[in-house]
Amino acid sequence: MKKTILFSLFLALFLNVSAGAQQTGYVEPGVDEKLGGSVPLDLTFSKEDGERVKLKQLIDRPTVLMLVYYSCSHICPQFLGGFADSLAGLRLDPARDYRVLTVSFDETDRPMDARELKKNYIKAIGRPFPEDTWHFLTGNQDNIMRLSDAVGVRFTRAGHGFVHPEVLIFLSPQGKITRYLQAPKFSYGLPSPMTFSAIDLKTAFADASLGKVFTSGTGVTPLFCFLHEPANQERFFNMLKVTGALTLLGLFLLFVYLRSGKKSTS
Repeated sequence: MKKTILFSLFLALFLNVSAGAQQTGYVEPGVDEKLGGSVPLDLTFSKEDGERVKLKQLIDRPTVLMLVYYSCSHICPQFLGGFADSLAGLRLDPARDYRVLTVSFDETDRPMDARELKKNYIKAIGRPFPEDTWHFLTGNQDNIMRLSDAVGVRFTRAGHGFVHPEVLIFLSPQGKITRYLQAPKFSYGLPSPMTFSAIDLKTAFADASLGKVFTSGTGVTPLFCFLHEPANQERFFNMLKVTGALTLLGLFLLFVYLRSGKKSTS
């Protein structure tokens, strides 16, 4: 009888915690590398000038894809700025050797938002750069989710922003995923605290042009962009208090049960 009661209490605790997680709609941010897979080239997005295009119209050469959101004021600007700075020293012809696609996973972002960002980061490269080489795209939720699922990027909404990994995803001209290049950690004190190795970028584009998949063989923890003060933090901590109290209650009942069992056998 006691075992049945104890099991029921722990089952109730588990269901309560699970229900709380489902109610928040939380998805653990991260990257599931899908090397050798492909992006759906039939997906339609809007360029920064408002023109709607399919991915197959843009992925016509080695391409690097990055998923961010345009209203971010935390890590995304450093990520994009560091990448722009890295392009300045890349000894490849941007009009021929590669293309860059930045896609917002915030369905509320619009082409006018993308246009302003593109202007800033093209300028940040610091040398003449063909604007048709780097596009900032926006789209509806369905296309965003299909693309993010295809490349294995998981993000979650947190109040007025998102928690998500910062990663470069390299694609062959046929849309095949050939490499993931994680954003480097911050190097404080430098003009660009987040830059990518020119050798890594050049090698990644060369492999992508051949459809050659690169595997490092070691798991790398991605750099995450997150809000310092989530808008729903009060709700989150309240949920922690409730689940914490239930956990303590369950442990107390387990202790009582074990103690009573010990006495009965002595």
